[in-house]
Amino acid sequence: MEEVRILCTKGMATMYQALYYHRNTTTSAAFHPYLHYPIYFREFPEVNPAKLMDSAKDTLTLLPDVEACLKQLVNSPDFSKNLMSAAQLSKTATVEQLIKSIGIKEIPKISYNPDGITLNFDHKNKPPHCCYLSVQLRWR
Repeated sequence: MEEVRILCTKGMATMYQALYYHRNTTTSAAFHPYLHYPIYFREFPEVNPAKLMDSAKDTLTLLPDVEACLKQLVNSPDFSKNLMSAAQLSKTATVEQLIKSIGIKEIPKISYNPDGITLNFDHKNKPPHCCYLSVQLRWR
């Protein structure tokens, strides 16, 4: 059982507001003349940017480690060559050791394939568990 009120008519589509008794809420709906069912519009909750702001703030603490890794790769051809060689030979321990030798606080989770390397920086098990920063670098 529902009650439908006309809100406006524009062109060929008519906008209605339907009141559903089982939900006790009004929902906007549009009825197109060629469709035999209403098109409902979603209503979104009020936004609260606090969680987003906390996540961005937490991610900022990862940036110095990312910057240190990238600077080492840019400024040291020998380091980059050794990293690529170890990755292409699937020497995971050597790749991790090279990344640790940079002197960063947060050691990234490292994955690689024949096309490049991915470094996923996060705070491991330290709260808040909100975010991570992924850096994908290509070498082919």
